[in-house]
Amino acid sequence: MKWLFLLFPATALLFAGCESVKSDAGAVPQSAASMLDDLPLGIIGETEAVYLEGFSAPFEARVDTGATTSSIDARNIRGFERDGKKWVSFQIVSRGEKLTRSYELPVERVATIKRHGAESMQRYTVLLTFRIGHLTLQREFTLADRSHFEYPVLLGRNVINGLAAVDPSRRNVL
Repeated sequence: MKWLFLLFPATALLFAGCESVKSDAGAVPQSAASMLDDLPLGIIGETEAVYLEGFSAPFEARVDTGATTSSIDARNIRGFERDGKKWVSFQIVSRGEKLTRSYELPVERVATIKRHGAESMQRYTVLLTFRIGHLTLQREFTLADRSHFEYPVLLGRNVINGLAAVDPSRRNVL
């Protein structure tokens, strides 16, 4: 029976500690709030619209914080050499407009893509100019046939780092 007298104060202290955590859970720390002010795009959702030059309809993009480099749905990808440097020709198809544009761009690098449960693969990486929200950016994109994916564009950390925080419960915030 003596142990009950010891148990009650210990339980009260435990619950008192939990209550203080609960009351602070909804508050945004001042440092986090000021950090959001420093992000040009603020908070974005798990999907956002991306606009490419030459297309009037947006491309739906999946935001993936686990991906290092962004990727775009490209078809007929063919590497070639021009003036002793690596180049690549490819086509981008707008699913919304049913419009196809052909590109010939210098290869920035050949990226090794690690895949879960499968062998790594090599992909050409090019610089593309695009608009997201109010920003026009130029970033690296790997070229891949993404026709079997729901989203033709995947935005990786090379786009969102320093520009936005991602709220995966939201969509198309911009």
